[in-house]
Amino acid sequence: MKITAAQYAQALYELTKDKPENELGVVVEKFVQDLRDKRLLNRYEEIIRKFVKIYNKENGIIEAKAVTSRSLDDKLVERLKVAVKDRYRAKDVELEVLTDDEVKGGVRIIAGEEILDASIAGRLRKLKKTLAS
Repeated sequence: MKITAAQYAQALYELTKDKPENELGVVVEKFVQDLRDKRLLNRYEEIIRKFVKIYNKENGIIEAKAVTSRSLDDKLVERLKVAVKDRYRAKDVELEVLTDDEVKGGVRIIAGEEILDASIAGRLRKLKKTLAS
């Protein structure tokens, strides 16, 4: 039976949760050794990505992207984090800020499977669609 990356990630999460910080190194080292013994080190990136998703979900952390036409100052980034945190009732938000000239202005927030589009480009698309109807 082949064990999936998600199953390895879940196992790593279970092994590390509630462990004191001084024990985490030993647990992770044994986990990596097990992957090496099974010749699965080539899958570690996928396992870690899935582990982060599990960890974040279990700890109320949401990952989001904010796409804007220009870079944002720290104050505005913090305001966006608070807005995303409130909307999703998260304990914390990991927000990646990206710039894209196509946005024209405003912001597009991508969190999980949801896209909140408050960009000028998005509004123009909606207007065009409405006028075409």
